Amino acid sequence: MSYLTKLSQSPRLMTLAVCSAMLATVPIDAAFAGPSSPSTYQNSCRNIGVTGATLTANCRRRNGTFNRTSILIRGIDNINGNLRYGSSPTAASSYAASCQNIRVSGATLRANCRTRNGRLNSTSILIRGIDNINGNLRYS
Repeated sequence: MSYLTKLSQSPRLMTLAVCSAMLATVPIDAAFAGPSSPSTYQNSCRNIGVTGATLTANCRRRNGTFNRTSILIRGIDNINGNLRYGSSPTAASSYAASCQNIRVSGATLRANCRTRNGRLNSTSILIRGIDNINGNLRYS
C-alpha cells in the first residue's frame, strides 16, 4: 500500500501531513522575530530619543497633555555588525554593548555596530511593537 493511500485512509495522518506542510512554509526566523506589529508611538510622541537600549519620549495623553516616558527596547542584538531581532523577543537588547552613535528616527533604530573583524558597520532596524498608551510607552 502506498504512502498516499495510507495517508488518505487515516484522518490523523492527513492532519499531521497538512500541519507539517504548513509549518514547513514558515521561515525559522519568523518564529523568533519578536513583536511583529509596527510601532505606533512615533505618531503621538515627540522629543523621541534613545540612550543605549532605553527609548524615551514625550507622549500625548488622552487629555492632550504630554508625559515623559521611557521603555527598554527588547530583543535587538548586534549580529556581526547588523541590528537584528534575536531568538528571544522578550530578552533585554544587547546591541548597546557593541554599537556606538545609537540614535532613533521615528521608529527606526540606527547605530554603527562592530563586526566580528572589529570594523564598524552602519545599520538600522524598525522597532516593532511599541505604542503610546495614554502617555506611556508600552509593548503591544
